[in-house]
Amino acid sequence: MKRYLILPFIVLSLFTEFSYAANPIDECFNYKKAQDYQNAIQAGKMAVKLYPSNTDANYCLGASYLEVGELDLAITYLKKAEKYASKKSDLMWTYNLLGMAYYKKGMLEDALFYFNKALSLAKDLDDIDAEATLLNNIAVIYSYKGELNKALSYYEKSLSLKTDEKDKATTYSNIASIYNEQGNYQKAIEYFQKALDIYERYGDYHRYARVELKLGETYRRMKDYQNAEKYLLDGLTKIQKVGDKYWEGNAYKYLGWLYRDKGDKNLAKDYLNKALQIYTEIGASGKVNEVKNDLASLNTSQKLNKIIEAIKKLIEAIKKVIEAIFT
Repeated sequence: MKRYLILPFIVLSLFTEFSYAANPIDECFNYKKAQDYQNAIQAGKMAVKLYPSNTDANYCLGASYLEVGELDLAITYLKKAEKYASKKSDLMWTYNLLGMAYYKKGMLEDALFYFNKALSLAKDLDDIDAEATLLNNIAVIYSYKGELNKALSYYEKSLSLKTDEKDKATTYSNIASIYNEQGNYQKAIEYFQKALDIYERYGDYHRYARVELKLGETYRRMKDYQNAEKYLLDGLTKIQKVGDKYWEGNAYKYLGWLYRDKGDKNLAKDYLNKALQIYTEIGASGKVNEVKNDLASLNTSQKLNKIIEAIKKLIEAIKKVIEAIFT
């Protein structure tokens, strides 16, 4: 069974059964596996045009759109894959990706609904690898909802079922995120580094870049701004090369937070506005609201600073007037 990993989730891919050469469905999966997502999308479009009712064609196109952060298009084609699926295994994989797409849109209950449907099918099929994958993905949702202990429990269950080292990297990264939220930054760095080491060994630079961005954000929280800037800028460069818009938006957001904390509020606004533009383009509504709030707080802070400076100048002027009167 082929498997592709997408942080913070693990993604299962359909195992295409077409054996003839130069089939656009095969091409779509091959390009996607090589992380050449634009060519995967082009092959997927051709596959859907030739085989509009084919589960694999719609799945691969939807999965490729998901990789570059085109969430609404991803959902459109994954819904078609769901419609045409005739096997439980196909449905399981499709539900998993739908869960991921809804998570990225900020629709957590919808994401949890699809992940649980996929988990039920994994248990029916006695697919231990898939069960481990889906336990990981459900944990991501609980983590995002702030239910950290519940999330950690799911991650530990997921790890206990995994035998493949590369699969473990995603869960290491997600456990690191839990420690991050708990303020245990050294432990977070330890687990992020475990994930980075594995991805580097396997040459998976897409996932490497995502973890690198998370590591940079951890250093920001620690106020180690030099390391934060180093990892965030390097992660941004890598993520731009693979064309992952969702994580490019995250990179801009993290950089906005970094420069806000360093006191460079104009640069912070520049990066946050870049994040807002990307999140709006890809339909990540939850992230749009988050960044709008960040920008509003930043603008309020700048206005407050201007008022404080004006008051200081006024006080100095009053002092000079008083001194002039009584001297």
